[in-house]
Amino acid sequence: MQNLIIPSVVRSLHNFFTSIWIGGMLVMVISFLPTIRKEIKDGGLQGAVIDKVMSQHSKWVYVGIVVLAVTGMLMARLSGQTSGLFNFSNQYATILSIKHILVILITVIAIVRSVVFKNAASGKDKSKKKLSMALLMINAFLGTVILVLSSISAVIG
Repeated sequence: MQNLIIPSVVRSLHNFFTSIWIGGMLVMVISFLPTIRKEIKDGGLQGAVIDKVMSQHSKWVYVGIVVLAVTGMLMARLSGQTSGLFNFSNQYATILSIKHILVILITVIAIVRSVVFKNAASGKDKSKKKLSMALLMINAFLGTVILVLSSISAVIG
């Protein structure tokens, strides 16, 4: 009988940190930001609250990036179905490769947002605020695509 403990712990950690990162972005876009904008009329206070929440979430995202990289490599090794990063030799490898490209892209966007656009919501530069929010929307969309690709790879894998 196969040992289920290690693969189960690895996948659980991967799912947990995926939920924190992508789920956190979706909660921000779908619930948190619209509620803040509706309920807090003071623009300065809105920005301060948004910046504080984004800063707190970024800490979890940074930890998640590391955990997801490690658990992703372990899952690939445990599956025995992968033959290297960015391999397009079959349907499973192609979907996984596209997913990894998108993960790299959202990682870069997340780091840029948390460094370049730190405190953008409470700042005076409206174009910086808009660009920061646009990047969040793009990442939320790409994160959703990643979840779909993960589901497809789980079904065909």
